[in-house]
Amino acid sequence: MLTVSKGIDISSHQGDIDFLKVKNAGCSYVIIKAGQGFRAMDTFRQKYLPAVLAAGLDWGAYWWSDAVTVSEARQEAVAFLQALKGLKPAYPVYMDQEYDSPCGKWGAVKNKQLRTDMIKAFLDTLQNAGYYAALYSSTDWLQNWVFDCQLSQYDKWVAQYASKCTYQGDYGMWQHHGNIPGFIGHCDGISTPVDLNDCYRDYPKIIKDNLLNGWSRADLQDKSPSISWLQACQILKAAGISTITL
Repeated sequence: MLTVSKGIDISSHQGDIDFLKVKNAGCSYVIIKAGQGFRAMDTFRQKYLPAVLAAGLDWGAYWWSDAVTVSEARQEAVAFLQALKGLKPAYPVYMDQEYDSPCGKWGAVKNKQLRTDMIKAFLDTLQNAGYYAALYSSTDWLQNWVFDCQLSQYDKWVAQYASKCTYQGDYGMWQHHGNIPGFIGHCDGISTPVDLNDCYRDYPKIIKDNLLNGWSRADLQDKSPSISWLQACQILKAAGISTITL
């Protein structure tokens, strides 16, 4: 039987979140917006990630692409890697390319190959650095705005607000609710509409078994819960503790 895990994805639009309530609502992971263009979001490492870790939720991250050239796409991926430095996500790290991206303003037909090439450049940069890199986009975008046949080597997180996902390619996650009439996403602990996702792959196992996203054999040998010093400091900061005595 196919196991489906529930989760949400968030950005600063969601404001303050009670992640313990999110977890108790049945969510096991959170995909956090880490940045856009060449800039990391302050809410990623300073606000949301410490609280997600404190609640015991798994997490991944996505980066909104503003790239209009292949070179810019690579530079964005490098900025993403810098934002992830020292962290160990148990879910993929995603490039987000969609209608409101600058390359979406070109229309569906113009520069279709360029959009495809930018995806390859971005995701290859992440993969070459040892990350489980994947693409976030909609069913329509994959079918009509890029050459999806050239992207079969990449995992996908597909957005389609409907009763089922009609994308015919392979994908690991489906975003089915958001802030769209008829498909408004709600979750305990969040006062605003939020994107809801179904995941069909055991990403924590895949990523850890293959030593991706910064995970090492030493991490897997020690079965007791552990966090990095940076993560510990972030959790203490979120709890309002500024100093500790060793």
